[in-house]
Formats: sequence, structure tokens, C-alpha cells
Amino acid sequence: LSDLSLKLTFIWIGGLRVLVACVLFLLIVSTLLGNTLVCAAVIKFRHLRSKVTNFFVISLAVSDLFVAVLVMPWEAITEVTNTWLFGRFCDVWIAFDIMCSTASILNLCIISVDRYWAISSPFKYERKMTHRVAFVMIGVAWTLSILISFIPVQLKWHRAGEEDFNSSDVASQSCVANLNKTYAISSSFISFYIPVVIMIATYTRIYRIAQTQIRRIMSLERAAEQAQHQGHGVNRNQQQVQRPGDEASLKSSFKKETKVLKTLSIIMGVFVFCWLPFFVLNCTVPFCDPPCVSDTTFTVFVWFGWANSSLNPVIYAFNADFRRAFANDIGLVSILNEHVIKIALKLPSHLNSLNESPVTPPAGF
Repeated sequence: LSDLSLKLTFIWIGGLRVLVACVLFLLIVSTLLGNTLVCAAVIKFRHLRSKVTNFFVISLAVSDLFVAVLVMPWEAITEVTNTWLFGRFCDVWIAFDIMCSTASILNLCIISVDRYWAISSPFKYERKMTHRVAFVMIGVAWTLSILISFIPVQLKWHRAGEEDFNSSDVASQSCVANLNKTYAISSSFISFYIPVVIMIATYTRIYRIAQTQIRRIMSLERAAEQAQHQGHGVNRNQQQVQRPGDEASLKSSFKKETKVLKTLSIIMGVFVFCWLPFFVLNCTVPFCDPPCVSDTTFTVFVWFGWANSSLNPVIYAFNADFRRAFANDIGLVSILNEHVIKIALKLPSHLNSLNESPVTPPAGF
């Protein structure tokens, strides 16, 4: 009975590792594919490079591509084999992890600020948001990401205690950052908490501006209709009969506002859902005695954060311009059913007024 139980245990563990390997492989491939397509589209099509806002999308895609190449594969192999096989590469990998994840989040923050400026001051945005300004903003994001990753990690400022990862054969079987309290808190605020506050503020303002614009346009449309009716000599009784049209206009306005709110909620919801659990644990673990959080729990939430890199291309890059580029020249339509693509990419289509025409008020949001 004990032998049978042992065999079943081995089969279960083996099957679980195969399942984990398949899931992680699919996640890595989807992240690579989505972000590679975004980069390829911009390289291939000049009209995509002509829009400043797409520079931020490209920077985001590059950071997410780095996550898929420099971060995910090494941890995936470690999860499947249950051991770290890459020795002294551990500290470099930790630095890559912090750098790429931070760059991805900071690029998301920059995109939110860019869209807020484009919506709140469209004419000023067109004059001020030059290629140079965009490159400076992107450069600041990447420089900050490098400064809080490679310098502290290489100088061992990030680790709790005095232990050296490579000094012990036991320690070399795993690659754990083991952050000290100061670094955990400071890096978490720079990498997540400050950006998420900025994103919430900017997207809240975007919604309010869009709401105001939608109501203003609906009001102008109703006024134009009433003026037209009066010009044709429509009497008061006829106007009363036509009041259901006003009700329909209000319903249309409410529907558009709801669509905007839903879109922005999904943008923030996906980001917070993916990253908040990890950064809560990241700030909690250094203050409690191990094992206050199991390795499995921590690892799962780390992968949740990295999974955000596979979702970003769908949320941010696949606007109408990118969809046309993929469908007409890269051949996505021949791979996937066009109807499925439209459904999958329905979310970003509501953001076209932000991506495609910064000087246009968000009436078509």
C-alpha cells in the first residue's frame, strides 16, 4: 500500500509539473507573440511611427518583451525542475526582474499621463508633445528602472542580512531575493504605489472630461434638433410627441458614459489585479518571520504580475491603426477568425480617440 501511495504521489507531482510547464510555456509564448507583433508593426509601417503616442506603446512593448525573454524563462525552468540551475546568474536575473517589471509599470504610467494631456489640452498637447519630449519621458522611465535594480542588486543593498548567495551550496539551489525592509518599501513605492496613484488620478480625470464632452455634445444635438423643428413650424403639441427622442438621447449619452467607464475600469482593473497582490506581499514579507508567506503563494503572485505583460498588447496597442496593420499586412486574419478578433479587441476600439487623434475631443470615446 505504501509503494502504491508513493507511486501515485510521484505520478501526481509529475503530472502537476507537466501542467505547470505547459501553462508557463503558453504564457511566455503569448507574451512574446503579442509584444513582438507590436514592435514589428511599428518598424514596418511608417504611419505608426509618425504618432508620438505610439512611442510610449513601443517602449511598453519592449519592456514586456524583456520580461518574456530575460525574466520568465529562467523562473519557469526553476519551477519545473524545482531547483535553480544557473548559479551566479541569480543576482543578474533578480536585477533584470526588477528592471523589466518596473519599466513596464512606469511605461503604463507614462501612457496614462500622455492620454490625460491629449484629452485635457489637445491643442497644447499637439504643440508640446514632440518626439524629443517623448524620448525624454521614456528615457527617464528606463533610467529610473535601471537605477533601482542593477545598482542596489550588484552592491548587495537589497538583501536582508550579510549572507552571500554564492557562498553556500545549499543557497545555490534556489534564487531568492530576500529583500531588506528599506529596499522592499522604497522600490515598491517607486515601481508600483506611486505609479498606480498617478494612473488612478489620470484615468479618473479622463473619465470626467469624457463625461462632460459627451453630455455637451448630446445637449448640442438636442438643441440643433429643436431649432430644426422650430424652423419647420413644429407646434408645441408635436414637440411634446417628440420628447421620447430626448429620452433616447439621454439613454445614448448614458450608454457612452458607461462604455468609457467600463473601458477605463478594465484598464485599471487588469493592472491592479495583476500587480497589487505581489507588491502587498513584497512589503509584508520583510517584516514577518519566515515562513509567514509560503513560497508557492509568493511565486503564484509573481507570475500574476508578469502575466500583465501578456495582456498589455491587447489593452494598449491594438487600436484601429494596429489592427489594420496586422489584418492587412501581417496576416492575422488568415490565422484567426475576423469576428473573434473584433470581439477580443473591442476594448481598445473605445480608446481610438486617445491613440489616433490627440487634438480631437473625446466625443467618440
